[in-house]
Amino acid sequence: MKLFSYTKYRPVIISFVIVIFLIVFSFGMRINSGEAIAPFGGQILNVMYCPCSANIAITVGPPAGGIFSYDGSGMMYAFYQIFRPGPWVLGTYIPGSKGCWQFVPNGCIPLILPIGTISTVGTSM
Repeated sequence: MKLFSYTKYRPVIISFVIVIFLIVFSFGMRINSGEAIAPFGGQILNVMYCPCSANIAITVGPPAGGIFSYDGSGMMYAFYQIFRPGPWVLGTYIPGSKGCWQFVPNGCIPLILPIGTISTVGTSM
Protein backbone atom coordinates (compact mmCIF):
# COMPACT_ATOMS: atom_id res chain seq x y z
CA MET A 1 0.00 0.00 0.00
CA LYS A 2 1.39 3.36 -1.01
CA LEU A 3 1.13 6.21 1.49
CA PHE A 4 -0.25 9.55 0.40
CA SER A 5 2.61 11.76 -0.76
CA TYR A 6 2.67 15.43 0.21
CA THR A 7 5.57 16.28 -2.08
CA LYS A 8 3.25 17.05 -4.95
CA TYR A 9 1.17 19.47 -2.85
CA ARG A 10 4.00 20.95 -0.80
CA PRO A 11 4.23 24.33 -2.66
CA VAL A 12 0.46 24.76 -2.45
CA ILE A 13 0.39 24.00 1.28
CA ILE A 14 3.29 26.35 2.03
CA SER A 15 1.69 29.14 -0.02
CA PHE A 16 -1.63 28.62 1.75
CA VAL A 17 0.00 28.78 5.20
CA ILE A 18 1.90 31.97 4.29
CA VAL A 19 -1.25 33.67 2.98
CA ILE A 20 -3.25 32.74 6.10
CA PHE A 21 -0.38 33.99 8.30
CA LEU A 22 -0.26 37.34 6.48
CA ILE A 23 -4.03 37.81 6.62
CA VAL A 24 -4.28 37.01 10.34
CA PHE A 25 -1.37 39.18 11.45
CA SER A 26 -2.21 42.13 9.19
CA PHE A 27 -5.22 42.90 11.39
CA GLY A 28 -2.97 43.32 14.43
CA MET A 29 -0.86 46.05 12.83
CA ARG A 30 -1.58 49.57 14.01
CA ILE A 31 -1.03 52.14 11.28
CA ASN A 32 -1.27 55.83 12.06
CA SER A 33 -1.83 58.25 9.22
CA GLY A 34 0.61 61.14 9.35
CA GLU A 35 -2.13 63.69 8.68
CA ALA A 36 -4.46 62.43 11.40
CA ILE A 37 -1.97 62.60 14.27
CA ALA A 38 -2.34 65.73 16.41
CA PRO A 39 -0.18 66.89 19.34
CA PHE A 40 -1.38 67.66 22.86
CA GLY A 41 0.25 68.67 26.11
CA GLY A 42 -0.38 70.20 29.51
CA GLN A 43 -0.99 69.24 33.10
CA ILE A 44 -3.27 66.29 33.85
CA LEU A 45 -6.27 67.78 35.66
CA ASN A 46 -8.53 64.74 36.02
CA VAL A 47 -8.39 60.99 35.36
CA MET A 48 -11.63 59.03 35.06
CA TYR A 49 -11.55 55.25 34.84
CA CYS A 50 -14.05 53.75 32.40
CA PRO A 51 -14.56 50.08 33.34
CA CYS A 52 -17.26 49.32 30.79
CA SER A 53 -15.20 50.49 27.81
CA ALA A 54 -11.84 49.33 29.28
CA ASN A 55 -10.04 52.67 28.98
CA ILE A 56 -9.43 55.88 30.90
CA ALA A 57 -10.48 59.45 30.10
CA ILE A 58 -7.75 61.99 30.82
CA THR A 59 -8.48 65.71 31.10
CA VAL A 60 -5.41 67.73 30.09
CA GLY A 61 -5.13 71.45 30.81
CA PRO A 62 -3.52 74.22 28.75
CA PRO A 63 -1.51 74.93 26.60
CA ALA A 64 -2.86 72.17 24.28
CA GLY A 65 -5.47 70.40 26.34
CA GLY A 66 -8.74 68.57 26.09
CA ILE A 67 -10.24 65.24 27.10
CA PHE A 68 -8.41 62.24 25.69
CA SER A 69 -8.89 58.49 25.88
CA TYR A 70 -6.08 56.04 26.69
CA ASP A 71 -6.83 52.37 26.10
CA GLY A 72 -3.39 50.86 26.66
CA SER A 73 -2.54 50.46 22.98
CA GLY A 74 -0.47 53.65 22.73
CA MET A 75 3.26 53.88 23.41
CA MET A 76 4.02 55.31 26.85
CA TYR A 77 7.37 56.97 27.61
CA ALA A 78 9.20 58.34 30.63
CA PHE A 79 7.72 58.07 34.10
CA TYR A 80 4.34 56.37 33.38
CA GLN A 81 2.42 58.89 35.52
CA ILE A 82 -0.62 59.08 33.24
CA PHE A 83 -2.91 57.39 35.76
CA ARG A 84 -3.08 60.24 38.31
CA PRO A 85 -3.76 63.99 38.23
CA GLY A 86 -0.84 66.39 38.58
CA PRO A 87 2.00 65.43 36.22
CA TRP A 88 2.63 67.22 32.96
CA VAL A 89 1.98 65.21 29.82
CA LEU A 90 3.07 65.54 26.21
CA GLY A 91 2.13 63.33 23.28
CA THR A 92 0.07 62.74 20.17
CA TYR A 93 -3.47 61.51 19.64
CA ILE A 94 -5.62 60.16 16.84
CA PRO A 95 -8.96 61.99 16.49
CA GLY A 96 -11.97 59.88 17.39
CA SER A 97 -12.63 57.65 20.37
CA LYS A 98 -15.06 55.01 21.56
CA GLY A 99 -15.85 57.16 24.59
CA CYS A 100 -15.91 56.59 28.33
CA TRP A 101 -18.64 54.12 29.28
CA GLN A 102 -19.76 53.53 32.88
CA PHE A 103 -21.80 50.72 34.39
CA VAL A 104 -25.44 51.31 35.33
CA PRO A 105 -27.90 48.72 36.70
CA ASN A 106 -29.21 47.85 33.22
CA GLY A 107 -25.92 47.89 31.28
CA CYS A 108 -23.52 50.64 30.20
CA ILE A 109 -23.98 54.29 29.29
CA PRO A 110 -21.59 56.79 27.67
CA LEU A 111 -20.42 59.32 30.22
CA ILE A 112 -17.75 61.34 28.41
CA LEU A 113 -16.85 61.57 24.73
CA PRO A 114 -13.11 62.31 24.40
CA ILE A 115 -11.78 64.13 21.34
CA GLY A 116 -9.23 61.44 20.53
CA THR A 117 -7.29 58.32 21.48
CA ILE A 118 -3.72 58.75 22.71
CA SER A 119 -1.14 57.10 20.45
CA THR A 120 2.10 58.24 22.17
CA VAL A 121 2.50 59.87 25.56
CA GLY A 122 5.23 60.85 27.98
CA THR A 123 4.91 62.33 31.46
CA SER A 124 6.91 64.23 34.06
CA MET A 125 7.50 63.06 37.60
